[in-house]
Amino acid sequence: MHGTAATPEEAWGWGYERQLTADGYGWCDVRLPDRALGDFVTASQYAVFAARKAYRRSGRKVALVGHSQGGAMVLWIAKFWPDVARHASDVIALAGPLHGTTVANALCAAGTCATVAWQLRQGSLTTDALSNAPVPRGPKITSIATSMDELITPQPYAGQGNGVHSVLVQDVCPGHVVEHGLLLGDRVGYALVRDAVDRRGAAQARRVDRSVCNGQTLPQADLVGAAGFASTVANFLTGLADPLTWVDHEPALPAYAARYAR
Repeated sequence: MHGTAATPEEAWGWGYERQLTADGYGWCDVRLPDRALGDFVTASQYAVFAARKAYRRSGRKVALVGHSQGGAMVLWIAKFWPDVARHASDVIALAGPLHGTTVANALCAAGTCATVAWQLRQGSLTTDALSNAPVPRGPKITSIATSMDELITPQPYAGQGNGVHSVLVQDVCPGHVVEHGLLLGDRVGYALVRDAVDRRGAAQARRVDRSVCNGQTLPQADLVGAAGFASTVANFLTGLADPLTWVDHEPALPAYAARYAR
């Protein structure tokens, strides 16, 4: 599941999808509405539909992987839809704002901002519900982040959560340089995803072969295609900066989540 302002092609098409195919995995991606610039809770229903369809088509448990907003969303749907959790082997957040992000707090500091910014603030009703809802039994839950993330802040707190095993790429390769967007093509981050999916328990830095520290990008990455991520950046800036989309409060949560908010 892609992040804010992205599309599946921009987030996954040039890196993960090529690498997963080369490594023998089946995959499907999710196209969230309005480039995930709208309501987080509404978009989560698309994610639920996709997770169910992936399970039905594969006939076995699936791993749910999300980047940025998508990282929070995979945990949200696993917590609030029991059948999604039951049919998931892993829930993996890449640079996910599991505790929200202070960048969203800054965007909303004047009292008006985009709906999704309200929802992904630290201390919002949405992030409170995500943090407080019970951890589902069954799937292994991993949060993979980078200490150099400029959008999901502060690290490592922003990527942590109750019942979530959190790991930084720098735990594998100290001093490894990778920021928020580049984590989508990062060799170390991918190795942690593979470790979570292929082995028992959540991802463990100690189990990852340190040879991954010798490279930066995924072997199968299309670096020319990666330039398409520039469109995500442009839409992120223009989408969140459009005052026509701003509101002056966070939307009320649906009943299933509201009871876990403050």
